[in-house]
Amino acid sequence: MRWYLHVDMDAFFASVEQVLDPALKGKPVIVGGGNGRGVVTSASYAARKYGVHSAMPGFQAKKLCPHGIFLPNRHRIYSKFSNKIFAILEQYSPEVHALSIDEGVVELTGTERLFGPPLKNANEILARVEKELGLSASGGLSTSRVVAKIAATLAKPHGFIYVPPGTEQVFLSPLPVEAIPGVGPKTHQELLQLGIKTIADLLKHPDLRRRHLDLDEPGQEGRSHDHSIGNETTLDKPLKEMEKMEEVLWGLVEEVGARLRQEGSYARCITVKIRYANFKTITRSRTLSTPTRFDREIFEVARELLKKNLTPGGSVRLLGVSASSLLSSGWQESMFEVRKRLSWEKLYQGIDRLRRKYGEEAIGVATPRTRTR
Repeated sequence: MRWYLHVDMDAFFASVEQVLDPALKGKPVIVGGGNGRGVVTSASYAARKYGVHSAMPGFQAKKLCPHGIFLPNRHRIYSKFSNKIFAILEQYSPEVHALSIDEGVVELTGTERLFGPPLKNANEILARVEKELGLSASGGLSTSRVVAKIAATLAKPHGFIYVPPGTEQVFLSPLPVEAIPGVGPKTHQELLQLGIKTIADLLKHPDLRRRHLDLDEPGQEGRSHDHSIGNETTLDKPLKEMEKMEEVLWGLVEEVGARLRQEGSYARCITVKIRYANFKTITRSRTLSTPTRFDREIFEVARELLKKNLTPGGSVRLLGVSASSLLSSGWQESMFEVRKRLSWEKLYQGIDRLRRKYGEEAIGVATPRTRTR
């Protein structure tokens, strides 16, 4: 039996700001969007009471919460707090998978002899994060990754839900189908048209269940994973120069690549998200012939998608990169591709090892440039 603790920080950026300035506690703190042109990246729960939420245009947030305290994004500081959080998680298991800067999965399988029962460990981990860093986290514990994720989401804010083995379907059945990670508005509408409103309805359709609800059943190693790994950033100032956009894109790609390797996954699909100053947003994807988890290969695809889909003269306000159609194994490769992959693996193992030991800025890789003749 395997055990997974899903940890999801509550209003992470806003909470970090409140830790750094205790006078902000209990107040409507809104990170990002303060100049009226950007978007909100985090909102405290006091601000959410007014309808403010992440990805909302700043001008709309100001209308809903005119007395809100708007603060600029400080990604370096948030990253330092994130590193401290994951350092605590890694004390309890060698298998810690970062899903984003403020969300991760701790596999507690086989740790009982060192730390005791998984339920005890889960509560201890969440308590330590709060005690040592002053940050609130929500958690979900289950023998299934996806159930742990759903439990953590339902537990928000500042809660914890334990789903005992054998009760997964009882826990899931009454929930709306959109509670499943990866079921977005489009998929939700498609399922509604089939008369599927709850997870109980979905469980009656084996084909749809296999597609949308992977309960980590035994013997499924090597299959594809439904979730994606992504990273995006709202720029302090709109960009028009391709060279500067490439620098931002490379930073996003480095984090996506690192998380793919940490999870042990390869991506078959790369997606780029572009949002302009007028809030027009486009996403473009490319399916790869051979899956990858290497920064340079991801960057080449992402850069090409960016260049092909930029509006001439447009001011870019947000850039994002995501990797999906994830695989752990099971695709065909030529001998040349195998040798190439093993070479990249060796290189990035070294890079990742140095960064874990000495920090993210310990080693840098030059951004690939387009050659001109």
